[in-house]
Amino acid sequence: MTQLHQVSRTPATLSPGARIPALDGLRGLAVAAVLLFHAGGISGGFLGVDLFFALSGYLITDLLLREAAATGTVSLTAFCQRRIRRLAPALVVVLVIATVVVWAAGMTDLWSSALSDGPWVQLNLVNWHLIGESAGYWDRFGADRLFGHLWSIAVEEQFYLLWPVAVLLLVRRTARVSRTVALLAVIVSLASLALMVLLVGDGDTTRVYTGTDTRAFSLMLGALAATEPARNLLRRITGRLAGAVCAVLLAGIAMSWLLVDGETSRGLFHGGLFAHSLAAAALVALCAQAPENTVASMLGTPSLRWLGLISYSLYLWHWPVFLVLTPERLGVSGWLWATLVCAVSICLAALSRRFVEDPVRFRAGWARGRTGIAVFAAVMAALALLWVVVPRPAAQTVDPGALASPGTVSTSGPRMSKVLFMGDSIAAGQALPLAAAMKAAGVGFTSIAADGGGGVVGPLAETTWQTLPATLETVRPDVVIYQVTTYDWGTETEQRTGYQRLADAATGIGATTVFVTMPPIVPDEFYSPHMPDLGRTASVAQKIAEESAGRVIVLDSAEVWGPDFQRERDGKADRSSDGIHTCPHGAARFTTWLMTQLTARFSGVGQADPATWANTGWAADDRFKGC
Repeated sequence: MTQLHQVSRTPATLSPGARIPALDGLRGLAVAAVLLFHAGGISGGFLGVDLFFALSGYLITDLLLREAAATGTVSLTAFCQRRIRRLAPALVVVLVIATVVVWAAGMTDLWSSALSDGPWVQLNLVNWHLIGESAGYWDRFGADRLFGHLWSIAVEEQFYLLWPVAVLLLVRRTARVSRTVALLAVIVSLASLALMVLLVGDGDTTRVYTGTDTRAFSLMLGALAATEPARNLLRRITGRLAGAVCAVLLAGIAMSWLLVDGETSRGLFHGGLFAHSLAAAALVALCAQAPENTVASMLGTPSLRWLGLISYSLYLWHWPVFLVLTPERLGVSGWLWATLVCAVSICLAALSRRFVEDPVRFRAGWARGRTGIAVFAAVMAALALLWVVVPRPAAQTVDPGALASPGTVSTSGPRMSKVLFMGDSIAAGQALPLAAAMKAAGVGFTSIAADGGGGVVGPLAETTWQTLPATLETVRPDVVIYQVTTYDWGTETEQRTGYQRLADAATGIGATTVFVTMPPIVPDEFYSPHMPDLGRTASVAQKIAEESAGRVIVLDSAEVWGPDFQRERDGKADRSSDGIHTCPHGAARFTTWLMTQLTARFSGVGQADPATWANTGWAADDRFKGC
């Protein structure tokens, strides 16, 4: 979210003067798109972040090249101090206030995520932290993280640390700085694109969407657009048609925001994001080169400019506001809710700029020089202390007495000594108490339940099938338990083929297949079109069981959950507030039920009293945020 004073187009002139209104307007459009995306308004609004990246790459590189042309070097100290004065004050205020608010309000899931993620935000590494925790960006039913949106700020901060050093090294080694910088930007952009295509796979795309290495091209294409060779090329291509080209680029970008979906538009990760970033970089450069054209003038209107001027703080504030002021807490929904939370976010951003950012950036003498460095170090130390002194939420526990007693143990059924458990992120949460219960029952347990996938049918099934045969050979389970996933959509023939393929693979190693029906969910606009398909899965699995000569079993989890989603049972949170996952109480009830079903059908399974596994630490897992 870079905002810099714009300078004249003469490379040798370093002016802290007038801004280019159109670039402020582009910031305004970008942040509006992000807000609308998070409010559920436009499916491709997340691409506003790419426009921010392109702006940042362009403006930072333009500034560095101008400094190099005027002074023959780049002052890394001065650059870092400017960035600190620009970015740190608003960020620190948001981190502190948001953390204290969710702590004071007892919002356990947000409070826990703030303490988990906050230190990584401070270190400018939160994107890698979230990747390491397998926090799916597109998991619309995943646990909300108070600072999850700051992955993009981390990517930009990493760029600010590395790119000026690279430019300085080039300044010291070559006289043709702009051309060499352009060449380096092209090389890094293409390498970044290649990494994205190589790493994306068929499953969740969070790794390539939020990784610095695979998103570097969005920044580097902006950097490329700021170099003299790129500017000259744009002039030759557009000539007097700069305004028309800007109109085409802006229209294409706007259409992509309206039409694409990050979770299902797989082409984004095979060149689509690169093309969008290239268009954004070209639009930024043309608006800077020809600020008098019609499109640039339109982008420079006062309302868009003002939104652009508060875009950084607005981006910081909007997500915590959205998570704290939920439709349930406000008692309103839809566009009324979106309007209210956007209005609150804009007010907070305007206050931040007026009373925090501008005073520190432009008027506070103590924020400069050695005093500024000392103050920054003190603030960082105090912020680090915050993550220590704010208490952690109490760990969730399960009442063993509220769970059913172990059922009858079979002595004549097929033996069950090893279990392979499969499913999506719902099953991944249930696998935690299941592992504890299976251990107490003397049964080996392996879970390959996966976030954002795990199915054997549907759009993400091939990712499962790439590794499943080898996993079966390695684990050699007696029983394969497959909980139907929220992605098991397709035609009846496709579902039958996928389920039969699983049953055949299990039979091939002498294992019994147990299908567990999917828990009821609260479908949103993403899942609603697929609910008829998901509603068919139980009958498809049952037909396969009837033809399997006892090698396939279907267990109806409605015995646990009932026919409809139910948030609380027995006065306790049973299912997550996200409308799909389970809470510790629900996961424990499911485990008790499943263990009872299995011990009645398979021999070699000891009785697992809930007292032996219900409170062994699994309930404190981050998967149960939202409970």
